[in-house]
Amino acid sequence: MNGFWGEIFSSHPVSMISMDLTVAATTFLIFLISKYKTKKIRLIKYLVCLFMVGFSLALPLFFYDNYDEL
Repeated sequence: MNGFWGEIFSSHPVSMISMDLTVAATTFLIFLISKYKTKKIRLIKYLVCLFMVGFSLALPLFFYDNYDEL
């Protein structure tokens, strides 16, 4: 993992994309927690997708599951 963290912030464009995805995923995580507290959604499915695969699976899955409500 030492090489991974060094490369993820190695250049300015790569670090900007990394930070953008980090902020987006963190914001989505906060949104999921707030939805869990207000509407009691099933949180575990989205958390597993977010941490095991990534933001690119968790957000579309949330939209797919909640299409009628949005």
